Amino acid sequence: MKKVLITILLASLLLSASAVFAADASPDAAKLNYYGLASLGALVGIGLAAAGGGIGMGHGLRGIMEGSARNPGVAGKLLTTFIIGLALIETLVIYALVIVLITYYANPFVK
Repeated sequence: MKKVLITILLASLLLSASAVFAADASPDAAKLNYYGLASLGALVGIGLAAAGGGIGMGHGLRGIMEGSARNPGVAGKLLTTFIIGLALIETLVIYALVIVLITYYANPFVK
């Protein structure tokens, strides 16, 4: 299943990149090339950041549930630490979003 998903992802990236590189060498084509590649990079960057954050949050949730099941008396302390950890993971995903947006909207063609 993972191989099929990776193959589909790579094929879609190659098809979208080939459409960007097929443009001619005019000045408008350079803008199209830049925005096409910026869009492709934004898509991949946000996807990876969201996937990594989701995986990290899932592992954290599994850990707190196992800890609470083993010792219900410390569930309050675990919950506080878990919420702080989730906030830190989410800020990393938001930082990735900010970097992607800055990269996407920084236009090198404006004089």
